[in-house]
Amino acid sequence: MIWMSVTTMKIYTYCLCTIALLGVFLSACNSQKETITIKPANATATNNNTPVVNNTPEAIETLIPNGTNTPITTNSPTPPIVTASIVPTSGEIEPSFGATRTIEIDNMVQVYVPAGEFIMGSDDAEAKRTIEGGRAYPEIPVNNVYLDGYWIDKFEVSNGQYALCVEDGVCMPPYLSSSETRLHYYDDPVYSNYPVIWVNWYMAKTYCDWAGRRLPTEAEWEKAGRGTDGRKYPWGNEPLSGERANFCDINCLRTIANPNFNDGYADTAPVGSYPAGASPYGVMDMSGNVWEWLGTLIMPYPYDPYDGRENLDVNGERSWRGGPWSNGFWWMRSSVRYRSIPSYWQVNLGFRCASSP
Repeated sequence: MIWMSVTTMKIYTYCLCTIALLGVFLSACNSQKETITIKPANATATNNNTPVVNNTPEAIETLIPNGTNTPITTNSPTPPIVTASIVPTSGEIEPSFGATRTIEIDNMVQVYVPAGEFIMGSDDAEAKRTIEGGRAYPEIPVNNVYLDGYWIDKFEVSNGQYALCVEDGVCMPPYLSSSETRLHYYDDPVYSNYPVIWVNWYMAKTYCDWAGRRLPTEAEWEKAGRGTDGRKYPWGNEPLSGERANFCDINCLRTIANPNFNDGYADTAPVGSYPAGASPYGVMDMSGNVWEWLGTLIMPYPYDPYDGRENLDVNGERSWRGGPWSNGFWWMRSSVRYRSIPSYWQVNLGFRCASSP
């Protein structure tokens, strides 16, 4: 923000001159205040959908993505996300903490996350765990990150919402119509309000572009998912339970299933089914249900939006967040980082969108 001011001068003259001169002086010397609003630009839409073959619904701990890296191309380069203070323009009021709005094109509810710093990353005992041959990414070093205010989808994008983009001729259908335990899923209206799966990064980005939004950055997702205080889960530091998230419990058919918990579903659940697990901003399913694609290239911390990780025009592994219904306790933490090549798709992988003010 740029401030321009004129030094106030005190002019003393004889009494007869003072009144006339003072009127002229004040009209010319009013202080001027000018603001500059800095906002990230949305990326140009791309619809480069390259299928990946031979995917299998294995436990994600041992899953190595198959397929070929496909370059991402757009019509113009995307500038890096700018982390500078956004000042409302004249007459514009910044939304309040937890404010919501509904996007007309797909009826998605969005939640506002105000500007400010938050704790990103984790160095607790669980975060230090390593997975032999796995693809989890380090969560250290912990750092404070400042973000401008932004909007993020309250829910994961559902089958029904994604179908609107397909019907518009913009999005391609998911690679498969089934789910882990259901022969018909995407193509069955019963599951219209369940999260869309079997979509790769290109498909997720195309949907967000169509909806007038974008994929969240890794920093935006983490702040929306855990608030500013470095909590372990969206709801706080209290233990995971079947009332707070959809994870691999007694209903799960995988070998890692935990028989001590019951979240009510063998695989995906309807979006927003666990209000007790909401984040501080009221964002739902930030722990469990499905992994979520992000716009960010996976790179080491500390998070720096200017180092190329927010460039949508280069090829590389993109971040996932959120932990899915198919995984156990460790993966439900809000700081967990996972990733894959952008052409990858899976039975437990979906997305949500975000947007700048």
